[in-house]
This record gives sequence, C-alpha cells and structure tokens, in this order.
Amino acid sequence: MNTLHKYLTAATALIFSALGIWLMLDPLAVERLYPITLDAPMAVSEIRAVFGGMMSGIGAAVCWLAIIANRPRDAGVVMMLVFGGLVLARIVGITGEGFPTDTVLHETIFEVVILILLYVTGRNAENGSDQN
Repeated sequence: MNTLHKYLTAATALIFSALGIWLMLDPLAVERLYPITLDAPMAVSEIRAVFGGMMSGIGAAVCWLAIIANRPRDAGVVMMLVFGGLVLARIVGITGEGFPTDTVLHETIFEVVILILLYVTGRNAENGSDQN
C-alpha cells in the first residue's frame, strides 16, 4: 500500500505541477475553460501567479517529498491538505453559487476522488517501509 500511496501522491503532484506550468505560461486558458474574462492586466498576473506559480510550486514540493526525500506519507499529507482545501472551497461555493456544472463539476469530482484515494492509500503507509 505504501508504494501505491507514494506513486499516487507523486502522480497527483505532477499533474498539479503541469497544470500550474500551463497556467503560468498561458493564463488566458482560464477564459477558454470557464465563463470568466480576464480584462485587466492584474487579473492575468493573478492567474499566472496564484494558479500557475502556486500550483507548480506545491506540486514540485510534494514530488520532492515523495521521490527525492522518500517521505511519501508527508507528501501525501500535504497533497491531502491541498485537495481538502479545494474540496472545502467547493462546498463553500455550492452554498454560495449553487451546484457546479460542466468543467467545474468534473474538477470537483476529481478533487473528491483524489482526496479519498490519498486518504485510503496513506492511512497505513509508513515512511521508508512497504507494508501491505
């Protein structure tokens, strides 16, 4: 289970980093994905920094923890906290804006599934061991 947790965490972090790099390089992609317009230069800068920079940095940090530092449980906890925050924000959004649709619904489902998988695979994982 520890190996599965390690590679699930690393794969999730790589996806997170890749999305971050994409949005850092192409912040206007947000307009193509969502019914949002980025009319002000600072709006583009915020997408580039917050989505791009933060997502790529968190993903890289988690990859480093999981693969290089060989601390998959710690990496999994960080990723669970990140995805837990995303799911919490989705719940707040549901209460304010209603149930998500289209792309946002798919992202919400993905975030909940990843959070559950990280929890299930990580609850028995121990650093440096491979117990089933």
